[in-house]
This record gives sequence, structure tokens and C-alpha cells, in this order.
Amino acid sequence: MSKHSMMCDLCGEGTLEEKQGVNTVTYKNVSRELTNTYCECDTCGVEVTMPEQTRDNKRRMVAFKKEVDGLLTGTEVRELRERLGLKQAEAVKVFGGGAVAFSKYEKDDVTQSEAMDKLLRLAGDVPEAFARLCQNAQVNMDHTRATLHQDRWHQVYIMSYSQSDRPCEFTLNSRKLVLNLNTDPHEGLATNYVSKVPNQVVWSDCQGC
Repeated sequence: MSKHSMMCDLCGEGTLEEKQGVNTVTYKNVSRELTNTYCECDTCGVEVTMPEQTRDNKRRMVAFKKEVDGLLTGTEVRELRERLGLKQAEAVKVFGGGAVAFSKYEKDDVTQSEAMDKLLRLAGDVPEAFARLCQNAQVNMDHTRATLHQDRWHQVYIMSYSQSDRPCEFTLNSRKLVLNLNTDPHEGLATNYVSKVPNQVVWSDCQGC
């Protein structure tokens, strides 16, 4: 809502002030208190919900329903996409959906299907599955950043479409790690892996290829 004062259309004298309330909502026998925003006239007391407030109230409800249904919330979808190193447009190519699907998922404007939710979780949990999805979508992953799951050891697939013989250099907890990648000449997809990498490791952009 705009920070500028708005005149009340009903009485024509008062000013609409933004207010916040709490509503108890129930979905599938699960109840929760959700914030509800609206405007109230300081003269006649009429309550009005502006379009942007209606949108935000709806998003909070959608996020609540996603959580109850066991689906990723918008915030969780965004965090997963960023952990996989994808832009929203790239995520659409890799996972499917409409042109602005991930924008809507992440803002909780719409709920992703159960199938989409499972595919996203699979990509986040299984690096080789994510690599195959990217390969099929022809999404170049030269600059992927992968943040690893907490409390796990991993095989981390480093992907590159470079045909260069130079090694790829990655930063691991501020220490440089050099990998010599084995390139598949047919697909042009270089893969290698490092096993038993500690949790919460962030791979930086490749500095070699």
C-alpha cells in the first residue's frame, strides 16, 4: 500500500490508515492465526481492504495451505532454486511450468502441483538427477553454485560444458580445490565428484573453464 494518505470514499472526510489484525483460519482440521492487513477510516470507522492487501492476505493463506498439504512453501521453493544455482527462467526450462511459474510459486500466488513438488525435492536431494534434468533442458550449468544439505556427506557432481583441458578450480571453505574433469566428448558434459564433503559447503563459480 502507498505510504501517501488516502481519502475515505465513503465519508469523504477521513483518512484511511493501514491496520493489522489476526484471523484464525482452519484448513483440513489445522488451525492457525494469520496476519490480516486492511485499512480503516479515522473518521467514520469503515474498514476497506485494498487490492495489494488482498493479495498479501491471500499469499499468507496459500503458504499456510501448502504447509498443511506437505508442499514446499514459496520461501522454500526460492531457497531450493537458489541452492541449485538456477534463475527463475532456467528453473522453468528444467522443471516445466509456465513462463512465470516460479515467480508465482515463490510469491505464494499459486500452489505447485504435487508432481512438481516431488520433482523439485528430487533435484535437491539427488545431484545426478538434477544434472540429467539440466542436460535434457540444455541449461548450461557453468556457473552453478550448490549448497549441500546439512548433516549429510555427499557425492557432488561438478558440471561444465567446457571442452578445455584446463582444470576447474573451486573454492571450498576459502581453500582452493582443483579438479581435473573427465569430459564426455559426445555430450560435452564434464563430470567428476568429490565424496565426503562436509555439510554446509558452498561451491563458488568455476574459475578454470
